[in-house]
Amino acid sequence: MNLMRRWILVISFTALLGLLVAACGSGDDGDKGSGNEKTAKSGATGSTGATGNGADATTGATAPGTGNEVTANTDPVNGGRIFSADSPWNTTAEGLPVASNSDRMLELATERRAAREQAGHEGVQTFVRKVDEGLFVNSQAWAPLIVAANTQDSVSTKFVCRQSKCGSVDPKLPKTISIPSNTTPDPRYDGWLSVIDRENGMGYDFWRARREGDGTISYQFGKAWTLDGPGFSKPVGLDPERAVGARGSGLPLFAGVIGPDELESGQINHALAIAVPGLARRNFVQPASVTDGVGNNKSLPAGARIRLRGDVTINDRDLGKLRGQHRRSADAILTALRTYGAIVVDRAAVPSLYAPLGTSPKLLRGSELSWLKLDDFEVIALPQIYKDPPLSKVDLEGPETGGVNAQVQSGSAAGNTTGGGQ
Repeated sequence: MNLMRRWILVISFTALLGLLVAACGSGDDGDKGSGNEKTAKSGATGSTGATGNGADATTGATAPGTGNEVTANTDPVNGGRIFSADSPWNTTAEGLPVASNSDRMLELATERRAAREQAGHEGVQTFVRKVDEGLFVNSQAWAPLIVAANTQDSVSTKFVCRQSKCGSVDPKLPKTISIPSNTTPDPRYDGWLSVIDRENGMGYDFWRARREGDGTISYQFGKAWTLDGPGFSKPVGLDPERAVGARGSGLPLFAGVIGPDELESGQINHALAIAVPGLARRNFVQPASVTDGVGNNKSLPAGARIRLRGDVTINDRDLGKLRGQHRRSADAILTALRTYGAIVVDRAAVPSLYAPLGTSPKLLRGSELSWLKLDDFEVIALPQIYKDPPLSKVDLEGPETGGVNAQVQSGSAAGNTTGGGQ
């Protein structure tokens, strides 16, 4: 099976699968639950844990621990602004025109497609659930674990891929990285792990990462990013090998996160990353390079930028309940959403922003802006719309069948499962 066929799959055969699996960044179980703390298990943030503690006697895998809180003093993103000055992550949304169909895209983005089994019947029932929940800032469960490399407490750690091919070779992923000794990704939530290596100007994303009993970290997909680069890849039709990422949109896990330093200072100087329930199927725009959307194809596409509308009335009653640091955090996020906006990176059970996994609740509880809804935003006019898979890769006979990738969504890091541990 050639590389192109491994990494690019036709949506027509995978749309149903996309309905069956929980969206990245969510814990939705059909018509219940959400991608926030409601679905997180008590004491299982998966942020960090002692190496080797609780190793399974059969697999040798280390159980994720509750770990250390991430505070301003241990902020792995160190203020949050990463990538080049002209990166879409660092340019403002002020003055940019609004898409003519903005309201319709945002309305469709609240429609979450799901599936459930029916007792006594074969197969599943698919349905659409309208999501009425407001904005949540995710720092537990489905938030990325982000650590800094080459710190004082770092130890040299071997990274081992569980597949024959684990990502693009340009830039190449290192086999050994110096990271905090208690770094323990939680494989229950996609095993998202990012390592920020400022000394070498690199960031590394890993998907389905887990700490093994021998102290190594194994993973199923990885991608390297240059920290002074644009912060996104070319579309899948132009660069199929590089386009795929640890996220379904191909965008970095650590891009657009709300850093503890930023919350403490009350100032965020970059665009935020946001996930929405009804991410558009097949369509995406840059800076996304692929998509795993399963929503209406006229919905909000991966890569779109949305901005908090200028005429939105701030909910002074709910904001007035916040005190001290939580009020400062909320004000900083509101200002960023108006100045820089948010870039759509994923799909989730509720509209979700992201902070590093384990961010201290003293800085952020996550529900500070729950009164904000998607219809409080506007969609910036879309650039060129791309297709995943590209039209040139779709023929009348449909996708390849019978191969290991015949049931994997396009745009997913699961595009290569050869030899992978599930």
